[in-house]
Amino acid sequence: MADNSQQILNDVLSQQRQDVIPDVSEQDYFEVFCAEQVLKDFDLSYDEIQAGIVDGEHDGGVDSVYAFVNGELIYEDFDTTPFKKDVRIELHIIQSKTSGGFSEIPINKLISLTRHLLKLDADFSQITQYNAAVKAAVDNFRTAYRSLASRFPSLKICYYYASKKADTHVHDNLKMKADELKQAAEGLFQDAEVTVEFLGARRLLDLARRRPKTTYELRVSKSLSAVNGHVVLSTLTEYNRFLRGDGEKVKAELFESNVRDFQGNTEVNAEIVNTLRNEKAVEFWWMNNGVTILASRATLNGDTVTIENPQIVNGLQTSTQIARHFQTAEGDDNRNVMVKIVSSDNEETRDKIIKATNSQNAVQPATLRATDKVQRDIEETLKSTGLYYDRRKNYYKNEGKPADTIISIPLMAQAVMSIILRRPDTARARPSSLIKDNAVYSQVFSEAYPISMYSHAAALTRIVDRVLKSRSELSARDRSNLRFYVLFWLSCVLTGKTNPNPADVAKIDVKTVSDTSVEEAADEIWKIYEQLGATDQIAKGTELRKIALEALNEVLKPAHQLPAEEKV
Repeated sequence: MADNSQQILNDVLSQQRQDVIPDVSEQDYFEVFCAEQVLKDFDLSYDEIQAGIVDGEHDGGVDSVYAFVNGELIYEDFDTTPFKKDVRIELHIIQSKTSGGFSEIPINKLISLTRHLLKLDADFSQITQYNAAVKAAVDNFRTAYRSLASRFPSLKICYYYASKKADTHVHDNLKMKADELKQAAEGLFQDAEVTVEFLGARRLLDLARRRPKTTYELRVSKSLSAVNGHVVLSTLTEYNRFLRGDGEKVKAELFESNVRDFQGNTEVNAEIVNTLRNEKAVEFWWMNNGVTILASRATLNGDTVTIENPQIVNGLQTSTQIARHFQTAEGDDNRNVMVKIVSSDNEETRDKIIKATNSQNAVQPATLRATDKVQRDIEETLKSTGLYYDRRKNYYKNEGKPADTIISIPLMAQAVMSIILRRPDTARARPSSLIKDNAVYSQVFSEAYPISMYSHAAALTRIVDRVLKSRSELSARDRSNLRFYVLFWLSCVLTGKTNPNPADVAKIDVKTVSDTSVEEAADEIWKIYEQLGATDQIAKGTELRKIALEALNEVLKPAHQLPAEEKV
């Protein structure tokens, strides 16, 4: 007799869809749900999940594609240069079906897609049976893999076939097809670890019930406690266990608030390695500055500190080298590392601690973005308008806020780049570089701008997204290519200027912005986009922006035209 898993899963999906993304179809939400569950440990935001969905005509049976380097999601402009050693690449391909049980046809499609698109020398311009979104997502993986080839990365390819109407039984014929799929991938990447997983209703419920780990325990050998803080010594063995949680891999989420990336083969790291390997007779904490952990709460009971929501805000280099040390070290290492644990829920205090603990050594200004005063101010002003600024990644997602009310830092940067700097092409082509480049960052995020400009930019972005999503003739790829151009056009029309400044945008009454005005902006941009070829390259290039700006000058003529020297 069948159990209640399918009915319970249907209830969960219905309730969560209403809470999170009520304006999407049952199938579309199931795609989001499946990606969120199977990739839970990567802690993706809703924007990141949506960016990986490639479902549509000519999708090759694939609903979503995600690739990671050392746990970091690969984007179109992903920078692989920081990854020097121990590089791990993962590719996750997901099929999500709301109708029927498991069948061979979707597996056959995956086999075909693997043979066509995972070939590193395949010319995608000659492969026409797959849509642009699928090819772009796989090409992000191929580009990263090839650029890191000299690092000899490990590779894991994971296929998921999810069906909410399937039970736990998988027919032997399907298992044989899964083996054929594995062989297709292994034939292209001989050293890769390839898995194929069938996700029926019960398995999907199990994944949904599992929560990301938020409470960790660290055993200590010595401790000193004060109000809201502890300074402890922990053996290298125990600290290594702490870093790995309940599993084998180091938990990347422990480092989300760390302002540095791992720096590779620097002199400091070489010294840490030498101390770990060769200074066995000397206490490690004598030779090392230790680690600082921020937590929402930390409680010492006996020889164990229970830490809620730990974030290693200083000591990434030390922690990384300790974890690497135990990849080859045999037995326990009873030397101690010093760990400072500070408990605080006050965001301003937390930001001060992050800055203070990273001020002793050179840190690029770009790595301290989220702690800037302007970022905290944006978070507060958006909250007053019913929007939530994702300054602390996934804080509001974990609070259960609807997806369309959450604005990430990169999305805000793209919106301001489109509206104030009039560069929708740059916003589309290089989303992550907007935050990393100091000169660009200072043009996008400034305390000199009216703070309401940011809330208006966010509100206009979500209005544009909603209207574009309602146009069924647009593919997800078209919406991604158009959204910042439509935002650019709309802001110019609303301000009556082709070069609105922050004060102009701050004066827009966003409550009166009609869907009709957005539709008109979308029609104008689509007309130019289609004439130029309607491709990713067009959206990322300068020609669409140039022609759109010329058209805007005609629409808004004779008032407020760009001076001749500012025309593109």
